[in-house]
This record gives sequence, structure tokens and C-alpha cells, in this order.
Amino acid sequence: MRRTRSFWLLAIGFWLLTLSSCAQTKDAIYTPDSRNWSYPLPGAKVISSYGSRGGRGHSGTDIKTKANDNILAAFNGEVVFSGPFYGYGNLIRIKHDNGLETYYSHNSKNFVKVGDRVKAGDVIALTGRTGRATTEHLHFETRINGQSVNSARFFDHDRHQLRFDAFTKDGMVKSKFAKAGKQDKTKASKKTKKSKKTKKSKKSKKTKKSKK
Repeated sequence: MRRTRSFWLLAIGFWLLTLSSCAQTKDAIYTPDSRNWSYPLPGAKVISSYGSRGGRGHSGTDIKTKANDNILAAFNGEVVFSGPFYGYGNLIRIKHDNGLETYYSHNSKNFVKVGDRVKAGDVIALTGRTGRATTEHLHFETRINGQSVNSARFFDHDRHQLRFDAFTKDGMVKSKFAKAGKQDKTKASKKTKKSKKTKKSKKSKKTKKSKK
């Protein structure tokens, strides 16, 4: 009798453990009705896209509604920076478990601080025009391995929807985007090394000329 009871207790425990693990996996999957993601500024329209702008690179997407509108965290994650940062003005950076890091800048006010854990849809700041900005809006960036990647790869900015095909079933950024981020970082480091070598060669040539 005791053996039978212990067997059933073990069976029930194993069943409950399996259910909990399945629930965690399901929670990581992004679906249209999921709360694991959120459009950062509901109701917004794009006023400046990612890419070249006025002969300069634009590392994010500018979206606008009105002044002091609620800015929402795009995914669950941890705040790794919150405060003024050069042309960004008031900036918030959030590192996410899915492989992305998101930037929210020009904010009139930040509500979160470094170390805070946030959930998708949490209000983290208000729209503003701090830093280098001509109107109240949100400058939104998505980054992988420190390199900016067009946020339109992950969000449909017209429909304010997540592009589900950019993520795996477990909710992670697909490897092709992660690899692209690594490649961009490698290219950038190579360019820096080349520029340093060029500068050194120019200096050595100048030194030789001055000796003559």
C-alpha cells in the first residue's frame, strides 16, 4: 500500500513539473494575443525611417504621437542605462532575453533606473524632445551585439505588429539576424584597424619628409 501511494505521489509530482515547464516554454512564444511584446508607442506614425537621412546614417526609427505620451517597453528585460546621453537626450536602454537590446530616446522623463526589470507593455518614459530633436517623438532602436539593426525587421510600424517570422518558436531572435549583428561588428572593427594603419602610415611619411 505504501509503495503504491509513493508511486502515485511521484507520478503526480512529475506531471506537475512537466506542466510547469510547458507553461514556461509557451510563455516565451510570441503570438498576436501575447503580452510578451508590445509596440513601443501605440498609435504612432513613422516620421523618419532607419538608414540614410540628410547624408548621415540614422540608426533608429523616429515615431510620433504627441508630447508626453506613454512609451512602453517592447519586451521583457532589464534596464542597463537610463539618463542623458549626448544627442539622444534622455535615453533608456533595455537588454532582452530574446537577444535584442532596445533604445528609447529624446524622452521628456524616464520612469525606470538601471537594474530595474520591466515587462512588455510597462510604461518606462514619456515622449519629449531632449537632445538633438526638433519635435516631440520617440527615437526607437533595436540592436544586436551592439550594432543597430533596422527595427522594421522586427516590427511592422504601419500595423504596430510584431513580425513573428523574425523570431523562433522559443521567442529568440532568429540566428540570421544575430549573425548579421556579429558580422557588422567585425566589419566595424576591421575598418577601425585599417583607419589606424592609414593614420600611422601618413604620420611616418610626414616624419620622413621632415627629416629630408
